[in-house]
Amino acid sequence: MNTDFATLSAAALLAIPEDRPERLFKGGLDEAKKAYRLLAMRWHPDRNRDPSALAVFQHIGRMLGKAEEKIALGAWPGRGSLQFAARDGKAYEINYLRRHRFELGTMYVAGSVVAFEIERVHADLIDNAERVIKGFAYADDGMREQIARHLPPFPFAAAFETTNAYVIVMRKRSDLLLLRDVLDHFDGRMDPRHVAWIVSALLNLCCYFDYAGVTHNALSPDTCFISPEEHSVSVLGGWWYAARSGERMAAAPARTLDWAPHQLLATKRADIRTDLELVRALGRELLGDIGGTRLGREHTARQAMVDWLRLPASGDPIEEYRIWRTQVLHDSFGARRFAELPLTQSDLYR
Repeated sequence: MNTDFATLSAAALLAIPEDRPERLFKGGLDEAKKAYRLLAMRWHPDRNRDPSALAVFQHIGRMLGKAEEKIALGAWPGRGSLQFAARDGKAYEINYLRRHRFELGTMYVAGSVVAFEIERVHADLIDNAERVIKGFAYADDGMREQIARHLPPFPFAAAFETTNAYVIVMRKRSDLLLLRDVLDHFDGRMDPRHVAWIVSALLNLCCYFDYAGVTHNALSPDTCFISPEEHSVSVLGGWWYAARSGERMAAAPARTLDWAPHQLLATKRADIRTDLELVRALGRELLGDIGGTRLGREHTARQAMVDWLRLPASGDPIEEYRIWRTQVLHDSFGARRFAELPLTQSDLYR
């Protein structure tokens, strides 16, 4: 989020969801209060004649309250250090750059690892993730070289139990950035050119999932990491919900219940169409409107891209990928060009 408060318009401030104060306030509570005071001075209706001044003033006050609440609950995503006491007597420490709560526990994003602290009640889902990840199969060394680097490395860097949770630590390259953090950095809307290569990379992975006979069932900005340097995507999170194609799904996150085909949810059977629909939802969210109703009106992206993102997915990832690459991207952007995204860990996690 832009911290030059003088440049933030009323519309930009009001567009920040009240429950996402971390998109405005950085650092700890003292830094958040300092930022609030600066904003409050500027937007107090007695000082500012903008018609939206009162709404902005009230909105930033509510966001500060939400920030205080998150900090008190230990749910603030800022950087920090955490020690884990394993049940076997060993001690582990992680210096994380960003922390995020999710349905099963907490994710800690660090420079070269990502750690997932999963509540003990979800032990069966951890076993499920390990079974799927261990079972990745490749047709040949070429496929392994192309695909494996974008999936969770196994064995894990560490896996242990604490009194209240299971902790899984996965290695990750330092150029990989959590897509949720990238989206927040761009205030909830990314350039369509970057959305294009992210969707391309995910469709390519869906082709592999279909070959391997697995479905991920939780593709989202919260489970995907991107490399701006390589224009690649790695899916490190969300494997708790994965399943073999045709198997009964053990669980699904709320986002999947919102966007997966309803007939598949009724049967609770794993199907690649769920992943393909989640890729479309992710693309729409990166453009600023996960529902998709505003994309055409606001001319956020070229119509060919918007139309494809709003159409129902087929059950054929190879055909989806072919149409996306040869038709949708060509009609949206013309000849292929590398769209540079100059963003690093240092830029993102200041």
